[in-house]
Amino acid sequence: MIRSNIIDKPRLGGARDLLGTDKYLEALIKFIETAQMPTTVAIQGEWGSGKTSMMNQIRHQLCESSNDLSKEYYGIWLNTWQYSLMKTTDEALVSILKGITNEILNIINSKHETSLGSASKKVGRVLGVLAKAASKTAISVSGVSGDEVVDGILDGGDSGETTVLMLRDALQDVVNKCLEEDKKKGNNNRGFLFFIDDLDRIDPPVAVEILELIKNIFEVENCLFILAIDYDVVVKGLEPKFGPLTDKNEREFRSFFDKIIQLPFSMPLSNYSIDTFLIESLQNVNYISNSESSDEDFKVLITEMAVESVGTNPRAIKRLINTLSLIQIMNEIEPGDFGEKRHEKLINFGLVCLQIAYPSIYSLVSEEPNFISWNDKTASKLRLKALNEEQIIRLNETEEFDEDWEKVVFRACLNDHYLNNKAFNISNLLNTIKTLVPKQSNFEEEIERVLTLSSVTSVNVEKQNKPPKFAKIRMSGWSPFETSLKQKGFDDNIVGIVKSIHDYAEDEFKEHIIFQFTPNFLTLQSKNSKVKQKTFCWVKFQKKQVRLEGLNKFSESLPVIQSKEDFNDEIKNLLKRAMNALNNSE
Repeated sequence: MIRSNIIDKPRLGGARDLLGTDKYLEALIKFIETAQMPTTVAIQGEWGSGKTSMMNQIRHQLCESSNDLSKEYYGIWLNTWQYSLMKTTDEALVSILKGITNEILNIINSKHETSLGSASKKVGRVLGVLAKAASKTAISVSGVSGDEVVDGILDGGDSGETTVLMLRDALQDVVNKCLEEDKKKGNNNRGFLFFIDDLDRIDPPVAVEILELIKNIFEVENCLFILAIDYDVVVKGLEPKFGPLTDKNEREFRSFFDKIIQLPFSMPLSNYSIDTFLIESLQNVNYISNSESSDEDFKVLITEMAVESVGTNPRAIKRLINTLSLIQIMNEIEPGDFGEKRHEKLINFGLVCLQIAYPSIYSLVSEEPNFISWNDKTASKLRLKALNEEQIIRLNETEEFDEDWEKVVFRACLNDHYLNNKAFNISNLLNTIKTLVPKQSNFEEEIERVLTLSSVTSVNVEKQNKPPKFAKIRMSGWSPFETSLKQKGFDDNIVGIVKSIHDYAEDEFKEHIIFQFTPNFLTLQSKNSKVKQKTFCWVKFQKKQVRLEGLNKFSESLPVIQSKEDFNDEIKNLLKRAMNALNNSE
């Protein structure tokens, strides 16, 4: 079924693997199944890299559910971001403390409420005392601290730290008894798996406090924690304590992480096989056809351009696909302009990749579409920093920057740390786009035309109020179109040729023909076509000739007209055959 977008949701448990991650999942599951507990696993990765999807699969395969009670672990899922929303740090920690504890008690009470009622109530009482005290003070590494804590402890004689130990002991007791009762009933439950998600969505210092909380309260036997958190989040969260990360204090940051985490697992972004996911998603939003999806060269080009830009991050790929879907919908609403041909679709894909991953470079291409002609004059116009002699020598030795226009790309990346690191990717992407433009075409015109598709989805703030010079324009009829041609410098011969083609089609096809008048070409469309493709001919005009594109199926050579006399019966018959073939298509 055709959908307009790809939802940015994690992969559901048991869903098909489209990124080639199952082999890593299998290894993680085997580790968990044979791990001694308590243990904490950190699934690391940038935002949108698939951490939640990985945890979903682990829970699906290892944890029992209402539909499958045969699995060996109880699963508890906690979205920390939801517990910390609209709360202070202290309130968030108390909320998470209650959340995890209550989830444990809910499972135990549902299984063994009669036999473990007293043990569960003990946990609840201690939790209540600790929460009450924490609401007056704060939870730190050693538990609840501050002079006021005494007022909130059971009989007024225990310390906050003792109460933390009481809660941990009570939790250990109730977990052990739960598993013992399971064995009596013939169940093979081995323990509890805790999935702590969304730590990268909250303030890093709060995330670090949560890690400390888990370490000091929930590190009990038969419990294994799986955390979705990146080391970079831990570093940012520890900066108030250790200061900015340097070579001298790096060990302190690492020691904290190692104290909490027994197994760090990094999402294998660089090893993702995105081609299947990418192609199927593009089919789902109707950007590519079934024939294109089976075209190996097409798939390779699409995948290469995606890797050079948005990379293999699933969230970034979904954003790319949704942008392309919107462009496709706009082109279907007002069809026949362009974007239907194979090379145009590929060029548009590359330009949207550029727009999403490198918006400032996309902005330069928007200003100067003929990027393969960029030179020192272009760089000066764009106010780019000049290269020194040593830099020029080094660039000349690289395939990616040995041409003048590529050096301008390099210069455009110099002042931005991210772009500087991605300069080779940007050059490769632009070189791929360059090869997609047909050799017989005018390079600047082709890029300008395709840019009109992606211009509406640009988010470059600096250019929001400045429409691109190639903004999509359609004229209402022949008269303004003719005026436009003359204003662009086309002589009477070229205008006359285009007028002859227009008048013939209008007279021959009458009410069955639709014309689209744009600054760079005239399209002939069939009103009767039963398929999405409406255009059967593109009339492209150049300084000394007019070309008719789209007639390849009916002619070995592309019709080129240099005078009105060249528009002969043979070419007119080609137009008729193309129109009839389109109308008869299913």
